[in-house]
Amino acid sequence: MTIASAPGPTGDLSDDTTYDVVIVGGGPVGLATAIELGSRRLSVLLVEREDGVVRYPTAESVDTASMELLRRWGIAGAVLRSGFPADAPRDISFVSRMTTYELARFSRPCNADRHATTHGLSPEGGVWWPKFWFDPALRARAAAETTVDLRYRWTCDAFDDGTHGVTVRLSSQAYGRRTVRARYLVACDGAASPVRRALGIGSLRNSADVRARWQGAFVRLPGLRDRVPHAPAVQYYLINPRRMILGSLDGGDLWRVTYPLADGESPAATAVRATIADALDCPVGDVEVLDSREWSGDAVVAESFRSGHALLAGDAAHRMWPSGGHGMNTGLGDVANLGWKLEGVLRGWAPDALLDTYTAERRPHAERMVRRAWHNYRADNAILPDPELDDPAQKKARDLAGQRIVATRQTEWRSLGVQLGLHYLQSPLIVADGTPEPRADPQEYVPTARPGHRAPHVALADGSSVLDLFQGHFVLLNLAPAVDSGPLAQAFRTRGIPLDEEWIGADGARQAYGAAITLVRPDGIVAWRGDTCPADTDALVDQVTGRSARCCGTAGA
Repeated sequence: MTIASAPGPTGDLSDDTTYDVVIVGGGPVGLATAIELGSRRLSVLLVEREDGVVRYPTAESVDTASMELLRRWGIAGAVLRSGFPADAPRDISFVSRMTTYELARFSRPCNADRHATTHGLSPEGGVWWPKFWFDPALRARAAAETTVDLRYRWTCDAFDDGTHGVTVRLSSQAYGRRTVRARYLVACDGAASPVRRALGIGSLRNSADVRARWQGAFVRLPGLRDRVPHAPAVQYYLINPRRMILGSLDGGDLWRVTYPLADGESPAATAVRATIADALDCPVGDVEVLDSREWSGDAVVAESFRSGHALLAGDAAHRMWPSGGHGMNTGLGDVANLGWKLEGVLRGWAPDALLDTYTAERRPHAERMVRRAWHNYRADNAILPDPELDDPAQKKARDLAGQRIVATRQTEWRSLGVQLGLHYLQSPLIVADGTPEPRADPQEYVPTARPGHRAPHVALADGSSVLDLFQGHFVLLNLAPAVDSGPLAQAFRTRGIPLDEEWIGADGARQAYGAAITLVRPDGIVAWRGDTCPADTDALVDQVTGRSARCCGTAGA
């Protein structure tokens, strides 16, 4: 299969143009930010220094929470029309080596059956969506927003943060230098983040010994699937002759290969080709290296996700090992949290202090994801090469190895509790109701509408989900026949805050939400619930929109 990844739009920019938000960085998180803000009719300029062509694919795993966000934007179904076959298995296979024995397999439904991954707990499910097709889908959706301006081959050289916003200095080889202005700047410029460095924001390291050198390669391996004895899988984890991971990119001959580098080991293209051929027991001529690069993982979170009128999202705010696919998905969660807060401040129905809660809520969550990814990485590192596993007579050793792999590695791919168990329990925007916190389990998701948690999915009579009623506004769910949420709805509307009221009669909805009325935030988080409207509706609106005095600087958990 030929990969066609077209460059993004370039074009000139006008000096002194003013936007609501300038986004620096056009990767998945930057594009997602443009979609979210554009859907709120905010004027957005996204600048990306590269041309937008995906030459080295990463971050293929899109989890359930991210798919729910893509569902709100109307593009979740695009995965079935991407270049990765919708019926290709997403199994994970651990093998002693590619030409000998399989030790363990984690079965997962294909993209076409993604809903089966969540067992009725979500209207969506996790998918395998390589960047060759994921980025173009995001770009097309962002470009469809009339208030979004995408510009590739433009570099953010510097910016000044003033009293009322930022002045951003940009340059292009084709068009020279330009200056634009914006109320806010969102840095989605990656792990090295020049914006974060310019802001002087430090990082909190999860562990002092997490750095390691890895080699990555984008390769073509013609006929690999026909030459090996193992059933098809989206990823193969090799134990011998060295630890190596192969990830499928097109269901055919294109793969991304990664492996740790030993001290002094060369990452030159010729060495990479020979190393892969040796690991796959094939001639060097059967390995075509299309691109390769050395990389180093990390486990750090920025001390703050905000400085003045500049905010960080994605890898600019948190860097984690790609074990479990939490990096990009955590970045998309940043977007959901930040989008409505920027709208509230820019539209004037929320104070600037609301943006302080972005750090308060997202940093603790990012720290949890960094720890989870580090846990997965350490578990994988504990699996060492063992030539005995390739000996036909050593079935018992292979059985024991497979049991250890299942016991220590399954939480990386059976992680619905991690994906949907998002919570902001100590957030100043959440009105706690004193109910007990449910048991946390990285593998199993226990639905709860306890304030601070993701609003649970309930199937509606027409086959849709209650989550489909959440279209980026505050939502009041009326879950009992005689309930009257009118006074609370009026309190929102008097202040000009977008609010939708919905009456839900679906079986089990009242039980799932545990109250007659539930207030859901624009990012799908339960803010408050009760059986009657609160006595002081204005105080409730103040708290959930950041006008309460307890909002500023309070950390989430």
